[in-house]
Amino acid sequence: MNAGLTDEFDSILQSIIRIDLLTFFQANPHTRDTVEGLAMRLHRPKDQVEIALNALCALGILKVGGTRKVNFYYLNNSELISNYYQ
Repeated sequence: MNAGLTDEFDSILQSIIRIDLLTFFQANPHTRDTVEGLAMRLHRPKDQVEIALNALCALGILKVGGTRKVNFYYLNNSELISNYYQ
C-alpha cells in the first residue's frame, strides 16, 4: 500500500476514534477510565485509543489523572464537547 494512502487512512481512523471517545464521554460525562478500559468499551486497539486520548487532552477536552501506576481519563467539562462540534 502507498505510504501516503496509509498516512491518510491513519488520520481518518484517528478522527473516527476521537469522535467515538467524544460520543462516549458525552453520553457518560462522569466516567473515569483507563486507556485499557476505554479501548475495551469502544472495541478499539489500545495504542490507537491512547493516541486519540492524548490528542483530546492536548485540546483540553479531557484530563488525565491517577497515580504513578495507573492513569485515568475523564471529561474536563461537558460544555467543551458541545463547543467542539460547533
